[in-house]
Amino acid sequence: MQDFPPPRSFSIPLLVAILCLALFACHQPERFVAEGVTGTDSSATTSVGLVSPINTGMQICNPAISGDTVNFPGSMLWLGFSGKLVVKDPPATYGTTSAIQHDRLTISREDNSVAWFILKDSVPGVQCEFQDPDWSAHPEWLVSMGAKAEHGNCDNDEFIYSGWVIRPSDNARFRFNRDGLDGISTPHAWFAPGMAGPDSGRVVDTAQYNSAGLATQASVEDYFGSTQVKFSWSKAESGYTIHYIDYSETSPQDRILSKPVGRETWKAESGMISPDGKWIAYNLYERQDLFESYVQELKIGSVPALISATGMDPRWWVSPTDPTRIFIVFMTVPATSGYLVQQDLLDAAVLQSGSAGATWLQEIKLSPGLPSSLALEIIGAPRKLVNLPFRGGLSPDGRFLATGTNDGYMMELY
Repeated sequence: MQDFPPPRSFSIPLLVAILCLALFACHQPERFVAEGVTGTDSSATTSVGLVSPINTGMQICNPAISGDTVNFPGSMLWLGFSGKLVVKDPPATYGTTSAIQHDRLTISREDNSVAWFILKDSVPGVQCEFQDPDWSAHPEWLVSMGAKAEHGNCDNDEFIYSGWVIRPSDNARFRFNRDGLDGISTPHAWFAPGMAGPDSGRVVDTAQYNSAGLATQASVEDYFGSTQVKFSWSKAESGYTIHYIDYSETSPQDRILSKPVGRETWKAESGMISPDGKWIAYNLYERQDLFESYVQELKIGSVPALISATGMDPRWWVSPTDPTRIFIVFMTVPATSGYLVQQDLLDAAVLQSGSAGATWLQEIKLSPGLPSSLALEIIGAPRKLVNLPFRGGLSPDGRFLATGTNDGYMMELY
């Protein structure tokens, strides 16, 4: 693949490990340019929707559809790379010609205009890069990691990662984890629906933390005005296993979810906490071309439920017309493709052939608290939403999809 320099003398297993880390922690040093990709700024009208480029012709990663239909309707969050950024109507302070890899978080509208951004230099503790941003389970909040260099040199040192939640509407933020994450942690956050949250613009970059780097219960309650708060993350040192903390517990602590039987050596990451805060959907993969999607209750002893034996990047979607209907949105790609989508999604032939992959909806019924064999029910077969792979989720109103890795796109469904 063109994303990586030629190896010196690595073994095959080590090369696979390096490749997986680079893909899922969004560390590709160079953009893969698929043959025939033109970088056009034009949208493509199809029979099922309008496909529009985001950061036209340039690589992005960590795409996430906006959950905030009030402040950022029809928009997506993304993380960019070095060099030129191709966006529409950026603010003067955005800068488009000399970006540094992962130096900003951007929310773009469907027309590729910049709706919001934040630079790493404006967040104390984010010395080197942002990593693995996503929309939280609460529509008003984002979650992201930020890295500093172990000895102060971002070019040569190991990175040490912390975790933040950010409210883009007023740039309020809270550092929920100090130096306790790593480059593949893919954190997520949940806050009780209707939670008032902090005062406008309140910033806490240094709170009180325990020995594992997790914010204390008192710090969380002081900031959010509630203990109805949960965070999840993955850790390489625990074998790429899903961790979580529930601050509503009497003594909140780092808890670890069990992996599926027979999949103990597979890597679990990209956890997405459900809107009610009781479940988590996540990727499980053995290598970059072998994925499964699972849902699991956020409690000790819960058993993972397989949603798709070929799906990746599972996300939650609740029907806006019937909130009792809950779905998992996931994407599939051809077995030979791996994680990177290299095709031009503006090409009508790609949609017609399905050569890049597809996006699916799987309805499920959840009964938390019941035995694991009864707690989750698969309702019918998965439904193909569109013959293109979108990994960034479906908007709450069901109108928009988002994707990236390689190129960024939004799709407005007809």
